Amino acid sequence: MCRARRTILCLQVLFGLGTLTLHAEGLEENHDFRLAKQALSDGLPGVAATKANRLLEQNTWSSTDRLSLAGLAVESWVRAKDGRAALAVLSREQVPNQPFWEAQAQLLAGDLDAARLSLESRYQANEATSQEKLLLAQVWLATNQTSLARELLMSLKKSPLELTSKSARLMLDELDLNSGNYQPAVQDLDKLSQKTGSSMSELLRARGLVELGRYAEAESLLRHLISSTGGGERVHHSASVLLADTLLRQDKTSECLETLVQFLDNTSESLLWNEAFELLAKTLEKEPRNILPPDAVLRWMTEGNTVQRQALQSPPSVEKLQGHAILLMARWLLNQKRTLESLGLLEAMVQLHHGHPQGAEAMRLALETYGTLKADRRVTTLANEWRLRYGAGQSAMVDFVTGGTAYARNEYTQAISLFQAAANVATTLAERRAALYNAGVAALRAGELVLYQSILGQLEIVSAGTNSNVPAGDAASDLELDRVLDLAAKGDPSATDELRSFIQKNSGHPRLAQAHLALAETLLAQIPTDFPAIEETLKTLSALPGLSERQRQQAAITRMWMLDKQGQIKALTDAGNEFLLTWPESSHSASVRMKIADAYYRQENFASARTEFELVAKDYASSPYADTALYFAGMAAISMMSDEGRETAINLWQELAERGGPLSIPARQQQAMAKRRAGQEPEALKLLDSLLTEKDLSEDMRRSLLCERAEILMLLGKTDPAQLDKAVTTLREMLKENNLTYLWSARAGYTLAAVLKAAGRTTEALEACYDAVQASGYTGPSNPAEHRWFYRAGFFGIELLEANKEWESAARLAEKLALSSGERATEAKELATRIRLEHFLWDAK
Repeated sequence: MCRARRTILCLQVLFGLGTLTLHAEGLEENHDFRLAKQALSDGLPGVAATKANRLLEQNTWSSTDRLSLAGLAVESWVRAKDGRAALAVLSREQVPNQPFWEAQAQLLAGDLDAARLSLESRYQANEATSQEKLLLAQVWLATNQTSLARELLMSLKKSPLELTSKSARLMLDELDLNSGNYQPAVQDLDKLSQKTGSSMSELLRARGLVELGRYAEAESLLRHLISSTGGGERVHHSASVLLADTLLRQDKTSECLETLVQFLDNTSESLLWNEAFELLAKTLEKEPRNILPPDAVLRWMTEGNTVQRQALQSPPSVEKLQGHAILLMARWLLNQKRTLESLGLLEAMVQLHHGHPQGAEAMRLALETYGTLKADRRVTTLANEWRLRYGAGQSAMVDFVTGGTAYARNEYTQAISLFQAAANVATTLAERRAALYNAGVAALRAGELVLYQSILGQLEIVSAGTNSNVPAGDAASDLELDRVLDLAAKGDPSATDELRSFIQKNSGHPRLAQAHLALAETLLAQIPTDFPAIEETLKTLSALPGLSERQRQQAAITRMWMLDKQGQIKALTDAGNEFLLTWPESSHSASVRMKIADAYYRQENFASARTEFELVAKDYASSPYADTALYFAGMAAISMMSDEGRETAINLWQELAERGGPLSIPARQQQAMAKRRAGQEPEALKLLDSLLTEKDLSEDMRRSLLCERAEILMLLGKTDPAQLDKAVTTLREMLKENNLTYLWSARAGYTLAAVLKAAGRTTEALEACYDAVQASGYTGPSNPAEHRWFYRAGFFGIELLEANKEWESAARLAEKLALSSGERATEAKELATRIRLEHFLWDAK
């Protein structure tokens, strides 16, 4: 599937247009308003917006004050990149230059059409500023109105304002690169780089050089960008991925792998992870099959990368990186023909990483893989889950695979509908041709001849201009057999007749057994399946003289697949057990026992399934199935719905987790789920409530109990969100108390931030941290206890900002903590330096 190249240019006009001028002499006496303005100045727009919103809820302001408050709220929400919140304020309040701010908010909210209409209206009325015109050009580009965008940018390129002219020029050059006009773009970017030395222009120029095949120049330029300390994080990340792409195009696979691993292992989070992992997968697939993925991939799957492991608390991006790594390993295993292991990882990805950016890709790969294995029931289940998550009709692949499943069940009418739906949403002619072809075959099977003719007409249209390669058949017997076996491998409909013809004409051929095996397997793949013909073929095969043990084993395995397709699960397990008795040392023993275990699992005979999976893990510990078997042994054990089964599952997954293999992370995830099922409601809350009824409690004891009570409510809130609201109420009431010392103010503020974070109210959590650091009348912590909560609130605020990728604001807050006199001041200073270095913020500093 073709992927559109991600645009590199990040237009800064959205947040660089100046600020709303606030004239509010009366407001300046209000402490919360001053604190909101200070928060915005400190690079914490979310905190500023939250405070401004809270002030707007009061109805005591004059019209001028209200205009200023609304302006502060809107600007803060826009700078916090929360367009919906900004629009909510704009729907209720008036602000200066309202149409412009509405357009920015709409763009942030993803409503491109509304932003476009608003900006176009101002542009046509000659009211748009140069920055608004740049924003309009960006919107036009996003909506594929490139001609209009180019015309507008050409006029802005002549602007006397240097920043406007430069921005328009960069956008035009990137537009040329996206359109394939590489040479003109590179020539202009070369001039622009010499004039301004802009990192963005250098990055775009490097991209153009890559497309022109001037790899050495591009590589040198990209290495220079990566080694620089300025330019911003996005430029550095883009340069790293583009450098890896450049190296791969030069067949420098080792350097490419090293570059990608270094990038992925040293970024806490990046918008370019998708591209980097896609490039890593492409690199591994290009290498010989004995090349293993980098060791770092296994670390990423289990515990995140180096930067994430060094964090004080595990950042949310760990799960995202783990999902990428799991999918990468699954793709590699598939490429290695290790299908069952790959499916184990894909299942973990689908079930445990819901909402991951690559979740749809993992489910697509699982669907296709199960489809090739004819696992109809699982295909149907996953297809239904796909539609619940991503909506019906969004994927030709889902309808195509489920159409095949319906066809396999002889449900031809449903198969026709699904294949036609796949054709209607197909993104390529090849997909549409395949879907229409299958729809036509299903129509023939259903006896719908009129519909068949209609589908055939559509197929002829989309097939116009394509070549049909028909293999020749005039050759010697060995070559003829090779040709026929190739037809069978490709699933050619003529393979059955060709094989039968070869067997009839060459009854004494030394490779006759190969032909019979291929015929049995081809018949097994046909829809509908002629089971009597397969039985007859296998019977004839078994009577042939000189069969090798390998051929006998293959015949037995083919019979097992036939029984599986017939739904004869009991016969399948019997045949599998007979195979193991006959050939206990066979190289197929592990896969056969896995097949037996799978059959028991599908029968919901979890005790037997658990036994078989455990035998695979024990007796074939060095096989590629061992970890997968151990994983599903745990699944079977916990499915027994008993305390013993749950404990066994936990122990099995613990063993798997300790191995550190590809399935260690899903095993740990299953452990967590199993332990949660066994958890008991804490009795601590009752004890705290009882203590709080005592009349002789000192203020410090009461406040300590209140904070502890809030912490317990936060833990209970994991299963009952209403408990989180109770915790928030408890802490806010405590913070309103008179004569509250800084110690309790900071401790309650930090605890409130933790509770709000647990409730998903991240902006309010950040506000609570900020208030704890900037407390009213605060002159600095005076003792170790106060320093403790001061630092906990401050460092937690930094973590929230880093999680939201607000690196400049995080660095500023760390620098504020560094000015204190406590024992963690040096740590804060080092943290501020690290943030600025890692995210290339020295220019901004």
